[in-house]
Amino acid sequence: MRVDEIRWDNLTRLLEQVFIEKEVSRKALSGKVGVRNSTLSYLLGSLKEFGMVKIKNVSYGRGRPNQMISLNPEYGNVMGIKIGRESLSATVFDFSLSEVESIVIPFDGTDNLEEDIIQEIQKLILNHRPLTLGFAVSGTIDLKEKEVFSSPILNLREFKLQEMLKTRGLDFLLFNDVDALHVGQMVESGVFDRTSLTVTFGIGIGASFFDGEDILTSGDGKSIFELGHMAYDPDGEPCYCGRRGCLETVASEYSLIAERPSIKMFVENFGNYREEIKKIRSAAKAGKNKGVYKPVLKKLGRAISNISLLLRPSLVWIGGEGLVSNWIFEEIKAEILAQIPEEWGYLPEVKKIKSVQGWQRGAAFLALRHFIRNKLKE
Repeated sequence: MRVDEIRWDNLTRLLEQVFIEKEVSRKALSGKVGVRNSTLSYLLGSLKEFGMVKIKNVSYGRGRPNQMISLNPEYGNVMGIKIGRESLSATVFDFSLSEVESIVIPFDGTDNLEEDIIQEIQKLILNHRPLTLGFAVSGTIDLKEKEVFSSPILNLREFKLQEMLKTRGLDFLLFNDVDALHVGQMVESGVFDRTSLTVTFGIGIGASFFDGEDILTSGDGKSIFELGHMAYDPDGEPCYCGRRGCLETVASEYSLIAERPSIKMFVENFGNYREEIKKIRSAAKAGKNKGVYKPVLKKLGRAISNISLLLRPSLVWIGGEGLVSNWIFEEIKAEILAQIPEEWGYLPEVKKIKSVQGWQRGAAFLALRHFIRNKLKE
């Protein structure tokens, strides 16, 4: 590895560590990055020249004062955007990933969704002028081509943003929404040293796995974890994805509708069922419809236990827009743990995702990391 490549690698690892820690002592930073004190001085000097970090002296009495390193929030803004079936949710963060502003833009339907998405993003860019953007989108994402390869929930296929963003001189990254949520939870909790699984419950079911080094993706660069479309019942109803008896047909919010259409009809005409889903969620918050939920949550919990036994994550996070009450989380957690006998010698820790900005924070973190790496190469 050339000297300039070693410098670039050290700079990016150092900056990522400061992102995670928020504020970290010079001594701790040297140990975490694994460089000598003299090398750390050189690296910090470079980052200070860029204007990316702040360094302050902290005296604890006698002796040389320690230095505390933090990110410079004034360097610029970054934006994390979640594109969902019901709305576009954007969060503006400063350079230290502290929230500046949150914006929710509702969608009336999906007939002109591509056009609506592009128009709203253009407005956001003009109003906030971010350094970079990260997008979290439901479906199969082509990470290399930066496109939504296929999102039946959003009725999008081969949806590209490159042309519109390049004309504005902006780079961006695009991620599966559950991968973004997973990373956002890792950033918020500071847990980067454990294998972890994230599962979301809502209109659809999503999952993401972190193996201790990276988020699991396919060899061709596409997002990979289609938990919602793993077969639960081989003789079950046809799914909108083209398979039969998918988990989403029996364990998503679709399964809670009293007089259900086919799941394909439900997805294609979601606007007709939006108010009913809202009523179901409202009743769940008040604990009025547990009897309807419990069979559905039991199936989901069993599916998560199967995946957990396959991958053995140390930590399982449960989140999603359908997790509107803590008792829903507790039902899922109880079923997961009940389905993993002691004889396996393995039991994951199961936690609830509480952050409402997780999708945006994860997408913003990944996009900002990419921006920094490119900036430091200049």
